[in-house]
Amino acid sequence: MRILLSIFPFSVTIFLVFLLNSQINSLGEVKKTSKGISSEGPIIIHSDNLEVDQQKRLIIFEGKVKARREDMVVDCQKMIVYYLENPTKNESAMDAGRIDKIIALGDVVINRPGRGVARAGKAVFYQNEGKVVLTENPFVQQGPDLVEGQRIIIFLNENRSIIEGSETKRVKATIFPKEEKGR
Repeated sequence: MRILLSIFPFSVTIFLVFLLNSQINSLGEVKKTSKGISSEGPIIIHSDNLEVDQQKRLIIFEGKVKARREDMVVDCQKMIVYYLENPTKNESAMDAGRIDKIIALGDVVINRPGRGVARAGKAVFYQNEGKVVLTENPFVQQGPDLVEGQRIIIFLNENRSIIEGSETKRVKATIFPKEEKGR
């Protein structure tokens, strides 16, 4: 089922919102925990196209995708949102509607105000682990400082990152000394 939202009549769009209510709500209802990507506000996603596959438990946004929440903005060409399969014995039916991971593809830009900007060809957000894995020429910039490598792992709740190199692409860091206060 492929939907071009820009030409869809208003009433059908409203119906679609109600149909997807459980998926859309779970995007915005991520609770603050020691694990997982925390956000109390909603995630608002704009794109040219939206495809929902309830059987595969995924939603695909395509074309100039912009996902925004209070602490982060993600721009890319395609975003695939995967939901948890079936709840395990320890999970409730409500947990089945939670996000498992989000894959952002094509000219990915992640802007975290006050924490810098990350760019890559591909970013995978692992909800439960509270981390983002950047590949395909990734780099992260904070002010004038810049780091790049083969793969960058950002732990969103821990304020730390791991930058990995390879035989063909070594880790590179460009760090400018900070001016001391009082100078």
